[in-house]
Amino acid sequence: MLATKNLDPTDVVALSGGHTIGLSHCTSFTGRLYPTQDPTMDQTFANNLKVICPIANSTNTTVLDIRTPNIFDNKYYVDLMNRQGLFTSDQDLYTDSRTRGIVTSFAIDQNLFFQRFAVAMIKMGQLSVLTGNDGEIRANCSARNAGKTSVLVSAVEELPVEEARSGF
Repeated sequence: MLATKNLDPTDVVALSGGHTIGLSHCTSFTGRLYPTQDPTMDQTFANNLKVICPIANSTNTTVLDIRTPNIFDNKYYVDLMNRQGLFTSDQDLYTDSRTRGIVTSFAIDQNLFFQRFAVAMIKMGQLSVLTGNDGEIRANCSARNAGKTSVLVSAVEELPVEEARSGF
């Protein structure tokens, strides 16, 4: 599906590197812990997650990258190589032979990750761009905003171009 959007496996692995920062609710990954642990998950990592998320429907949160949770870097890929990917889709990038080499190359070479992340973000930014009243800046990236337009879009549209750019 992503190939039809002009994204190749390297783009997908690079974009997944965005998980080097951020948080997740326990309910997004406890299926890997309960009722039985995902065998692709490191045991110590799993035990630490069970302390944070003692039950499958816990409302607690944890970081996506245990090494450097507040720094945009390549440690997410190091996590994957150590079987410490939080989401199944993340860990699959390393367990799948088609993407394992890409994960390894990003874990070894942070500059390569940065370069490929930039390329992939540019590609993503060119997909189905919606402008004016057709687009929106989401307050929550996983859900559409209530109503047809976003307050943020309206506010940005009213600013002079240079002032709007300085806010980003």
